[in-house]
This record gives sequence, structure tokens and C-alpha cells, in this order.
Amino acid sequence: MNFSIKPLAAALLALYATHAVQAAAQSTPEASTQLAQAESQVKTLGTVTVTGNQPTSLPTQIPTTIEGITGKEIAEKINAFDSEDALKYFPSLLVRKRYVGDYDHAVLATRASGTGNSARSLVYADGILLSNLLGNGASYTPRWGLVSPEEIERVDVLYGPFSAAYPGNSVGAVVDYVTRMPKAFEASVKGSYFTQNYKQYGTHDTYNGYALSASLGSRSGAWSWWLAVNRLDNAGHPIAFANKLLTQGTVSASGTRVTGSVADKNPKNQDWLILGDTNQIDTVQDQAKAKIAYDFSPTIRASYTLGLWKNDADRFSNSYFKDANGNTIYSGNVNIDGRQYAIANTDFSRSTQRLEHVIHGLTLKSSTRGVFDWELAGSIYDYSKDLSRAALGAYDGTAAGGAGRITDLNGTGWSTVSARGVWRPGASDAALGNHIVEFGYQDYRSKLRTLVSNTADWRGGAAGARFSAFNGNTDLQGLYAQDTWTISPALRSTFGLRWERWHAFSG
Repeated sequence: MNFSIKPLAAALLALYATHAVQAAAQSTPEASTQLAQAESQVKTLGTVTVTGNQPTSLPTQIPTTIEGITGKEIAEKINAFDSEDALKYFPSLLVRKRYVGDYDHAVLATRASGTGNSARSLVYADGILLSNLLGNGASYTPRWGLVSPEEIERVDVLYGPFSAAYPGNSVGAVVDYVTRMPKAFEASVKGSYFTQNYKQYGTHDTYNGYALSASLGSRSGAWSWWLAVNRLDNAGHPIAFANKLLTQGTVSASGTRVTGSVADKNPKNQDWLILGDTNQIDTVQDQAKAKIAYDFSPTIRASYTLGLWKNDADRFSNSYFKDANGNTIYSGNVNIDGRQYAIANTDFSRSTQRLEHVIHGLTLKSSTRGVFDWELAGSIYDYSKDLSRAALGAYDGTAAGGAGRITDLNGTGWSTVSARGVWRPGASDAALGNHIVEFGYQDYRSKLRTLVSNTADWRGGAAGARFSAFNGNTDLQGLYAQDTWTISPALRSTFGLRWERWHAFSG
């Protein structure tokens, strides 16, 4: 709610003073004189405007918990480097973020849905689906990079499957980002730097990163627009370690004698050796976003969003093994304390990713807060470029190239179309909100296009013979209706009905 506080307080104070003097004037002539003087000092104020903006597109009259945070609170209370940081202090909610800029394993988890069930939660930004429902697991993360912390107006979370407006993927939670539009000309520039000292096993290093962002926006009459660019450059710490069970070694004098491994126990309390760190990721992410809105009337707005997210990521490994001459060993047969171990090329891997994803979102909605409101929305998320290149040879010989594989996801993506209405029947304005009927239609379509090819040069060579391919399409259509009736301050009834048809084809 937005209030003009100072004029409102002045009006109430003047009203109170006048009322007090009028009461006193009934008893003494002197008070009558004071009344006249007080009335002459009361000023006529301009119109006091009180406006209310719906904080979220989530249904609010439902029997479950909804938690929220505003953009102002995020700026004041949270050191947010990316959009998932806005969720870090929500109750019963966890984003599996391993480092700043984590883009491929930062899944959303709740008490009802763990990190292995990414498809059981939904994330939206201005009605655009950011959740990656192409699979279920730690690697199918929401596309957090399409929202920057600076543009967030508020974030709301609906816990659990308590609304017919959402499919079964809402069993964990529904996260709704609402981004803001400027009310006057504005421009901003922001920069931040971060560093960490990391020590684990044989890895002792410092990893640094920075984030830069700039935005420009304005409003003129019925038009409003907003442009923003953002860069995140970070070297994350290693997030995995190559290892061998002690029992995997065979008693032998063969193999290159090496030192440097670290003895430890695995989660099953078995003895194992830590051979080195892996999956140290350097990521450079660029985001560009444009939003434009037009108000046909004070209650009807059309808005369009165009977003581009690019990511250049490189993955490295580091072996702890040193031979008698001090050379680093990455593969082959090695001998550790009289046991021979076979170190495969895949134990220490090297790879790159070059991603370019594009979003489009179009919305037409009414916000009368009266008897009836409606909304039409559509969105497209497109993997315009998604190339992963991985080396197949021994790590120390692949820095300049060599045989490898290319994974191409070009053409993958999803689209959504939805129409919804909200009816608040009531004989008077006072009755609005006591009875709310929501209904709508949704169509979510996804397509997976994955081609894995061999290549003679994993660094920049062309795709050769096909190694494997994965393709398929899905279509989810849903109709829903939900009736919420506040019978009394202590009693509320909620009834919901949802029909769905899910279809997978062309696999």
C-alpha cells in the first residue's frame, strides 16, 4: 500500500484540534473565541490519494502460507549478487547455490521437495516460467540469470500444493518474482567485488569475482520503459574431489610412484584417498533486458519483456599427485604406498560451455480491484545457443585441444500461454473480497533437442559423427476454478477443481 503520510497526518491533527475546541466552546465564551481562531488556522488540503498494488500474482485467499519480501528489504538486508539470493532467508526454503553465479545446480528445495526433485517447485518472473521442467534433478535449475536483484519489486512464495491455479509441480513451492517499472526518469550504476580464501584437503587458494550493472528507465504519460545490462564474472571454488577407495588399489610395486593424495573416510565411513579437486568453474555471465509497458487506462496495462542471458563457463581440475621429479600426474597407473591404482582420463576432466538464452514475455491485464479482473499472458524461453565441449584425453594433454565431444541443445526451450479471471461478487464495495472466484486456462509446451557428437578438436572443432541424441516434446493443458468465501472473520471455505491433460510425443 502507498500512502501520502504527511498530508494525511496534518489533516487528522487539524480535525482533532477543531473537535477539541468545539467541545470546550460549549462551556465558556473564551472558548468560542478560541474556536474561531482555530477554524481560521485550518487549511484546506489537496486530494489525499491512497493506492493499493497487488503485491503478487499468486492467489492470496487460500489456506496456506505465503511469505514475501520487497525489493527495498532486499537492498537493505541482503547482500544479493544474483536473484536467488533474495530467497536465502525464507523459512523452509533452500537454493542449492554452491558459488556466486551457480547456474546449473542451484535448484530450489523445500521441506516437501528435496534438491533431487527440481520439477516439484515452480519459479516465475512477471508470469514468465523460469523453472526448467525438461527433467528432474540437481542439474535442471530455474533460469535465475534472467532476473537481476536491482529490478526486483518483490518476491512471494506460496508453500505447498494448495491452489488449483497451479499443476502438480507446485507440491513444493511456487516462487513469484515481480519486477518493477519506473514511475519517473531514473538511472543507476552498481558495482561489487567478492573474494574467498579456500582451504580443503590439498587445495589452498583464493577465488575472486565481481559484478557490474547499469539500468536506465523512465515514464512519460501512458508509456514506461526500462533497460538494463549486467555482468557477473566469478571464479568459483572446486565443488568436487576425485577419489578412490583404498580397496580399489592392488598390492603391487608397479605404476608411477606418486605422493600428495590425502587419506580420508567417505560418507559410508570407508577409507578412501582424495586425489585432487575437480569442477572448478570460471563463469562470465552477461544479461541484457528491455521492458516496455503501456497503460490503456488506469486499470488496464500491456507489457512486453525481452531478455538475453549469455554465459561463458570453463571447468578445470587439479591433481594432487606429484612424481619423484615434482611433475603433476593426471592419469595412468600410479603407485601409492605400495598399492597400484588406475587413474582414468575422466577422473580429472576439462570442459567449456557457451550459452545464449532468450526470453519473450507479453501480458495484458486489468487491475480494477473491483468486481472483475482478467489477464492474458504468453512467454517463450529459447535455447538459441547451448554448446558444451568436453575433452576425452588425459587432462595434461588437452589444454590445446584433442579429441572430445560436443553436446548441442540448440532448439530446446518452452512456451506458456494462459488466461485467467478473478470475480469478486458482492452487492457493495464493502463485500468485495469476502467472496472470490478464480478461473483460468493454461497451456505449457516444452521441447528437448540434444545432439552429442564426436569431434577431433574439443576446443573449437566441428561436430563429427553422432554419438547420441535425445529429443521429445510435451504439452500440458489445464483448466481450473477456485472459490474462496469468507463466511465470517473466523470461518473461510476454499474449494478448487483442476483438470489436466499431459501429452508426451515425438520422442
